[in-house]
Amino acid sequence: MKYYRRKYAAYPVYEWLETGILLCLAGGFLDAYTYVTRGGVFANAQTANLILMTLGLATGKGAQALKYLVPILFFFCGVTLSELALHAGKKRRSDFRAHAPVLAGEAAVLVLIGALPAAADDTLVNALASFAAALQFDNFRRLEGNPFATAFCTGNLRSATEHLFHAAAEKSRAALKVSGKYFACILAFLAGVVAGYFASRALGGSAAFLDAGMLALAAAGVACGAFFRKRRVRVRRIAAGELAQARALVWESFERYVAPSYTPEGAEHFRYFLDDPALPAEKDLYGVFAGGMLKGVLIAEQDGSHICAFFVKNGELRQGYGSKLMHRFLEYVPQKSVTVNAAPAAVNAYKKLGFVPEGGICHADGMTYLPMRRDPSPRTEHKPTGGTP
Repeated sequence: MKYYRRKYAAYPVYEWLETGILLCLAGGFLDAYTYVTRGGVFANAQTANLILMTLGLATGKGAQALKYLVPILFFFCGVTLSELALHAGKKRRSDFRAHAPVLAGEAAVLVLIGALPAAADDTLVNALASFAAALQFDNFRRLEGNPFATAFCTGNLRSATEHLFHAAAEKSRAALKVSGKYFACILAFLAGVVAGYFASRALGGSAAFLDAGMLALAAAGVACGAFFRKRRVRVRRIAAGELAQARALVWESFERYVAPSYTPEGAEHFRYFLDDPALPAEKDLYGVFAGGMLKGVLIAEQDGSHICAFFVKNGELRQGYGSKLMHRFLEYVPQKSVTVNAAPAAVNAYKKLGFVPEGGICHADGMTYLPMRRDPSPRTEHKPTGGTP
């Protein structure tokens, strides 16, 4: 249990090795299933489909070769749909990474495929399978902090070999451990191919139900992890060992939301402030944690009079993390007015938190900002008994 508590604090469940192994198992199974039962087409491996289509065209089997084009196009459509959702999320300043719904939807598609009669058109089945596989592939990209693919082996094999080399050359146990994770996923994919082959030979089209079961199991694990992580939200001071992580979070969010309104000089000025070794001694740093994972950072003067930086992790906006962090900080300074130099993109967010503009837009040192102020509420004229964040 201690092992899983540490892992839960470090990574979301959809990045766990266990989840990756299950998805690779399902991916290999699906490729074998469509190849055996649906005309020698791969649902995931579009490189193989492109090769088979091109060879067919080169040997004069035009009409027969074009059957491989259908899963390729539907895989393209699946990735496009996923990226459209991500693009829409960026406009709302939040990422769409609906991992559990994606897996549940893929499982539902496979149940539909398994229920189709054996006489059903292979083109339709392969199109549905490739579309669902594309959504999964585009949403599951990391394995405990490292790049990862659930539907292919080439990238995982390259990463496994790379880390294995570093493990040998640098005598790095960490690199060896990462390499082992990649090899475990590759073996899981191959095991899925074997299982998919024999299940398809024995059960025919109904073998899709087994793949749907694996995906449903993964979806349940991811959904439970997300549910409990969202409920376990805490605000506290950032410890010395968490400083590097806090700086990385702030810089990534700054680059995405604030840097476009700054000149290069302004971005460099902010970077100097963030990397200053004296920062933890001269400022107070607070973090909001969900399930042990850092979701937002607030940097303020030690007397609480001015907020120097306030950022929520990329892709985690509109989850309530920022408001919880700010309100807990404001409880710490209930009798003081608090000021902030808000970037243009953050002005509306600060207004919702009770800040009002002081003057107009300012430009200094390559930075563009609006001075804002929040005065104490009459209902908070006493020091709370809960202590500091």
